[in-house]
Amino acid sequence: MLNPRLKLLLESVQKLQRRGADTHIKRVLAKSHPADVASIMRFLDDRQQRHVFNLMADDESRAEMISELDPHLQVQLLSDTPLNRLKAIVEQMSDDDRTDLIGELPEELQGELLKAMAPAEAEGLEALLSYAVDTAGGIMSTEFFSMLEDTTAEEAVRALQTAGDDVEMAFYVYVLNEHDHLVGVVSLRALVTHAAQTPLRELMTSDVISARITTDQEEVARLAARYNLLAVPVVDDANKLVGIVTIDDVIDVIREEATEDILKMAGADESAYEGGEGSVFKNVRRRAPWLFATWLGGLGASLLIGLFEHQLNAQVALAAFIPVVLGMGGNVGIQTATIIVRGLATGKVSTGVGLSYLSREGGIGLILGILFGSLLAIFALVRYYGEPGTGALAATVGLSICSSMLVSATVGAVIPLALERLRIDPAVATGPLVTTMVDLLAILAYFMVASLLAPI
Repeated sequence: MLNPRLKLLLESVQKLQRRGADTHIKRVLAKSHPADVASIMRFLDDRQQRHVFNLMADDESRAEMISELDPHLQVQLLSDTPLNRLKAIVEQMSDDDRTDLIGELPEELQGELLKAMAPAEAEGLEALLSYAVDTAGGIMSTEFFSMLEDTTAEEAVRALQTAGDDVEMAFYVYVLNEHDHLVGVVSLRALVTHAAQTPLRELMTSDVISARITTDQEEVARLAARYNLLAVPVVDDANKLVGIVTIDDVIDVIREEATEDILKMAGADESAYEGGEGSVFKNVRRRAPWLFATWLGGLGASLLIGLFEHQLNAQVALAAFIPVVLGMGGNVGIQTATIIVRGLATGKVSTGVGLSYLSREGGIGLILGILFGSLLAIFALVRYYGEPGTGALAATVGLSICSSMLVSATVGAVIPLALERLRIDPAVATGPLVTTMVDLLAILAYFMVASLLAPI
């Protein structure tokens, strides 16, 4: 949902496009931040997107806007862009952003673009492209500031002033020994608040928090969050500094990982947001297997209900409460599963202490079950007041809700913890498994309690 400022920008651009007022559009775009332009691009059609892209002030603005777009929109905009224009845009980007962009382009266009670039730049990009996209190497920037440990604070400050825009993140000075090994880090604050002739080895923090090239991007984000870092240095196997992951990329990783987990629980992926003819069938193929698993669970529940058909014929009122039992159990199960899956993803929950979470969620399910079971029992007493067997019916639905919510909470906690232990992504399989298990167990509990309390 767009905020009022972005909504006004979108409406203004669309209105001016309908009027053909290109001069006014240029003025609006020139006054707008490229990130804001990227936000409204998602709500424009292909022709309008291309029009806005061509009317932007310069290649630097285009580069910044492109960096903020979703990958499929980047490819859509740049695939038909002349090679010279594409090269000029890419050259305005930071190393990590241009690596991400080139990695999304068709292979043929990648090759043409790399050939058009300076040999040194192309070689550096090819090295970055060789790293897995979801690792520290895949998201790092090679534009960092490092100095030898014998360098004085004054010399470091002068070098920073000379480097200027060539350094992406100048909040830290990374300290190297004569073998280019990372041995320490100095904050900009420490650099300017100590005597000019103080060597960096006396200012640096030697306990450096760093990541390996192959470290998963999610772990890099955790390091930045845990230690409140603005950038995480990336080293190779020899502990040589090869790049840094900056805070803007950390934020992107956190957002991407959270989105990925949520979409996985829905049986989808990032293609859910893509347009184009193939996206419909791609999404159908992606979602169908998980929906089929849920369909099987529903079919199993219906067969289970059929086993107790004689119970329903004798006590028709039981059928009225089946949706409540299934709905409450399903909601509790999904709530618990979501909490556990997200906790596993963020590191707040681990399989090593799974029993404590299991008992905690089971206790919550029991308390909620008693609460809503009591309310449903009261409703049944009022609704069927004066009819034969009302007391048994009220006790049945009350205890069924209680047992259903207890079992559902337990199942919602057990399944993701078990999947994590088996090294299966909990975000992918938890939803369908929890839904299926909860439906079956809730129905079974309902009719088992009914058979015990109100036998026919």
